[in-house]
Amino acid sequence: MQIELTFHYSDYWTNPGTQNKPHAWASLTYAQLKTAVYDFTFNFMIQMQIQGTTPEYVSLGNETRGGILFPDGSTSNFGQLAELFNQGYDAVKAVSPSTKVIIHIDDGGNASTYDWFFGLCNQYGVKYDLIGASYYPFWTGKTVAQINTWANYVSAKFNKDIFIMETGYNWNPTLPNGSNGQLSSNGPYASIYPSSPTGQRDFLYECFSGLKTANNGRVIGDLYWDPIMIEVSGVGWELGGSNVISNTTLFNFSGNALPALKAFQYNN
Repeated sequence: MQIELTFHYSDYWTNPGTQNKPHAWASLTYAQLKTAVYDFTFNFMIQMQIQGTTPEYVSLGNETRGGILFPDGSTSNFGQLAELFNQGYDAVKAVSPSTKVIIHIDDGGNASTYDWFFGLCNQYGVKYDLIGASYYPFWTGKTVAQINTWANYVSAKFNKDIFIMETGYNWNPTLPNGSNGQLSSNGPYASIYPSSPTGQRDFLYECFSGLKTANNGRVIGDLYWDPIMIEVSGVGWELGGSNVISNTTLFNFSGNALPALKAFQYNN
């Protein structure tokens, strides 16, 4: 198995609108912040290397469409964001030159978003190896065929391979308490593959098989998110937080493997 490591550069889970600095970095100047990004990334990579788990892929931030380390690394300060990304890139490569560095944003399937963001990356000299994208039928409203069309366009325009960093599908319409989870439906597949264990499996069959047909094999993989946050008391987004994704895991509410795992074997 290969390892993909994502640095959130935050004490909390990050997403396009929430990219809070770690508390320990809150009072740093921008110059100090750049040093902190390099040092933290370098030291963590060294630790991974020492224990024999050097990652094949490293993502500099999670869903960074809005930037990282707000406000210094916001996309409104794209020059500074570029420098922060490059500090992370240089630190990764200093430890493991073969590790592929990913810049990951959400909204997979939206060509204009990727034109804008990665166009600015090129303009400001961001160093990276792969384009990372999130693809959920619920959030994007896109089919696998539409994602393939988008991927062919983006990979050709920026001459980069694409790594789908997140894909999710609910296998039960609701959480155990009867409320909607984060993915309250499965978008365009809701009437094709039901919110059931077999529906989740069949979607992944289509998803993985379809992505493999991208031009020149430029979609290199797809990570499922979140596969393991099963329904266990006290397990949620943060200490005391709720678990809103236990109906999109690869294991049922009792922790037993779901048929969707067969999609990974089928597409091995």
